[in-house]
Amino acid sequence: MTLSQTQYDEIMRTYEMRREHARHKAEEAKRKVRLAIPEYVKIENSITDLAMESAQKALDGDTKAVAQMKAGIEELVRKQEKLLADNGFAPDCLEEKYECPDCKDTGYIDGNRKCHCLIQAMIRYTYRQSNIEEILQRENFDTLSYDHYTDSECEKMKDIIASCRSFADDFGNRYENILLLGNVGVGKTFLTNCMAKTVLDKGYSVIYFTSIRLFDTLSREVFGHDETRSADILHDIFTCDLLIIDDLGTENVNSFVASRLFDIINERDLRRRPTIISTNLTFEELDGRYTERNFSRIFAKYTILHPDIGDLRIRMRRQSQQEGVSYS
Repeated sequence: MTLSQTQYDEIMRTYEMRREHARHKAEEAKRKVRLAIPEYVKIENSITDLAMESAQKALDGDTKAVAQMKAGIEELVRKQEKLLADNGFAPDCLEEKYECPDCKDTGYIDGNRKCHCLIQAMIRYTYRQSNIEEILQRENFDTLSYDHYTDSECEKMKDIIASCRSFADDFGNRYENILLLGNVGVGKTFLTNCMAKTVLDKGYSVIYFTSIRLFDTLSREVFGHDETRSADILHDIFTCDLLIIDDLGTENVNSFVASRLFDIINERDLRRRPTIISTNLTFEELDGRYTERNFSRIFAKYTILHPDIGDLRIRMRRQSQQEGVSYS
């Protein structure tokens, strides 16, 4: 992913602000504990004194004394833990709590390896996906409801939703691709977002494109003769943990689009990188729009989910109007 220095610096400033926030919260918790439990402070001072004395004994080679002091420190720590519990404080209340515990909000693991959270932050900047987290807070498995389905549709959707949950829950343990096939308004994008949220929460990188923007992005770089930029984008698309192509079939299909689609599907399959594709097209329309090799690859390598139900958007709009709520 290619970022300008300004963009990279902005991301790093965000990490610095997160660390500062974690430090501030931990210091505030310590202040409250010290005010509420004076004995806790005395024990803390005793631990410090024992640790310093233990270090000196270690330098002197007195291993027996060191072992005794270590046991003494452990006993004092247990007393502190009991004091916290007795006074209604959580056991970890004094720890710095990071948004990403894997890298402790530094963006890097072991000093030089990019953390999954930094990779996703770079994806947001590179591919204009800064709003995806906001959308996923609204559209996820926890907010999924069966209220707008008919009884017969519920039975169909339970199996489809179970397949989507299985894909997301098992992500990283097995290789699978999903093709969501259905009419406008049946909730394909919502289900896609549900899976994306779970995968992101597990620490994997996700790139989301509408079909129109995917091929528009690729064509602008290729026909703009920026070979380096084009290669970088393709590399990201080929290697991200999960690629989502939403609304396949809404783009203008030509030989470039068909060729690029095959490259993406084929390369990700070779790398065993899962892909989710949603489309309003039927099998016949897919076969007619794209080359036979594209269609056969999708059919053979993807789990096909077909929510064959009514238009949920219309139902929700009607319900909102009946309740006197504006729907947009």
